[in-house]
Amino acid sequence: MYLYGMLFRKSNILVFSLMIFSLGQLFTQEAVIINKTGFDIYNVYLSPAGQEEWSEDLQPFDVILKDHHKILDLSPYSDVFQFDFRFIDVDGDEYIKKNVDLSLHRKVVVTLDDLAYIMDTIKESYLEDWYVSIRNNTGMTITELYISPHDSNNWGTNRISNDYMENKTTDRILMNNESEYIDYDIRMDSGDGSVFIKEIVQLSNNATVVITYADLE
Repeated sequence: MYLYGMLFRKSNILVFSLMIFSLGQLFTQEAVIINKTGFDIYNVYLSPAGQEEWSEDLQPFDVILKDHHKILDLSPYSDVFQFDFRFIDVDGDEYIKKNVDLSLHRKVVVTLDDLAYIMDTIKESYLEDWYVSIRNNTGMTITELYISPHDSNNWGTNRISNDYMENKTTDRILMNNESEYIDYDIRMDSGDGSVFIKEIVQLSNNATVVITYADLE
């Protein structure tokens, strides 16, 4: 009889523990990002809906390949359900999805319809200081980085922040007294003499551009 009572109590504890674990899983905040843009996505940012202050990149060392998905752990936002999402693809193009309610559906499908276009009325602006992020996905170590207006014949000075950029790292570049929303060319030189160039990239404050091996000259 004593043994039966012990087994009964242990089984109740096990059932209770499983119930607690199941409830924890039920209320885990996460989003399933489904990439239907036709391009690989390198950066994902979010903000509680309407706040317009983007988070850090939620996948700094990962890529969501086209026609693939990724599950994002949003545990720090467990008390928030409506979000704005921002995505940057391999070409530096930006996609925005606003007012996504994860309490209704945890799937977030990103398509070409979400491309963020700049209105013609603000096609060109001028800020004293603004920044762009250049990501090295060339597979090589970069020793020189140049950013020049597309209509310029001069690459200018080397803008790399440190002596070199390892593969899969990002450098934040200060664009001091330079125009936004115009086309720039971006060049990376590696230590072995390889040159990577991405042409006609429209840059604006906080834009991210990814240079890959496909940009090899």
